Amino acid sequence: MEILRLKQLMNLKGISREELSNKVGVSVTTISNISSEKNLPTISLLIQLAEALDVDIREMFIPTKGSIITESEVEEAKALLEKSLHILKGNI
Repeated sequence: MEILRLKQLMNLKGISREELSNKVGVSVTTISNISSEKNLPTISLLIQLAEALDVDIREMFIPTKGSIITESEVEEAKALLEKSLHILKGNI
């Protein structure tokens, strides 16, 4: 069962494993193992990863039933809706 959104956030932010490993001071293997969930990070490393990715620590986790929607998820949804409306109106 997936817990972390590390891969998704790295893709969203355009940050490679190498860049992220340099930012937080761990090996590329460590980032790879965390992103594939072979290993889970310590709380301290999780905080560093969130800071390096410029996200709220809550965004690091896969939402679960009954979870709170984050502000960034709301903003992403708004942006997608606005883009869709422009496309529908022919204002590509």
